Parts: sequence; C-alpha cells; structure tokens
Amino acid sequence: MTERKGTIMQDIKYSKILVPTDGSDYSYFAGEHAVYLAKELGSKVYILNVVNTDMAFRTGIHYSEGLQALERSGNEATSKIRDICRENNVECEEIIMKGAPADTIIKVAEQLCVNCIVIGSIGMSAIERVLIGSVSEKVLRHAKCPVMLVRKR
Repeated sequence: MTERKGTIMQDIKYSKILVPTDGSDYSYFAGEHAVYLAKELGSKVYILNVVNTDMAFRTGIHYSEGLQALERSGNEATSKIRDICRENNVECEEIIMKGAPADTIIKVAEQLCVNCIVIGSIGMSAIERVLIGSVSEKVLRHAKCPVMLVRKR
C-alpha cells in the first residue's frame, strides 16, 4: 500500500467556486450556499448566467427582443448573488454567456479551472428528468470538478 502524506482535507482547496443562476429561488438558495462556502474558505465566487438562446425563440416576441429580455433577466439574477457576496466581503465576478445552459456551465467551469460548482436543483422526478431534462443533473454527471447540488426546502 502506498503511504500518503497528510489527509485529503489538506489537498482540497476550493479557491474558485462557480455558481450558475437562472434567477429562480433554487439558484438564489444555491448562491447563498456558495457565498457561505467562499466566506469560510476565502474563495472567489464566479456568478454565471447562461442566456439560453433557444428560449429566445420561445418568448413569443421577435428573437432579438427575446434575447435582450433574457439578458436583462440574467443581469438581475447575477446581481442578486453579487449583492450577497458584497454584504459578506466575498470576492466575486459576474459572467453572462449565451448558449445551452448545461454545456456552457461545464465549459466555463473548465476554462476558469474552478474547484467546485454550486448549483440549485428543483428536485424533479425521474420521469420529469427524462421528458424535460435537468441542467443540474447534466452538470452533475459531466463536470470534471466536484458539484454541490442544493435543493431548496
């Protein structure tokens, strides 16, 4: 058996935490958890909103207007978590990107070399996940870093 120096806890450093937000109560609750972790660990929080370009087509208005509305909503969503960071003296950066949410979250996590993703979950049933799909589940399955899934009770 190979001897290890130290413990796993000494090897883990969550210096960069990514918290994706869609503006829902679930993602806000995950944001609170991310800020708490960051404050305790001295980490930086990256607040990500992904403007789902497919949703812009479904808004029922002109595509560019739908996209602008989603971008405004994304800015509001990230600013709420930014405010929590500021209240707790936690360094943060807001990022707004366009694309498919799960794929973009995973891509951004890899590009930023984050140590942990803290993401909210609605807690869908197995049938709902199959029919609708779950961004948090896709991130959980495909991210290369640890993922904390936060459910709002």
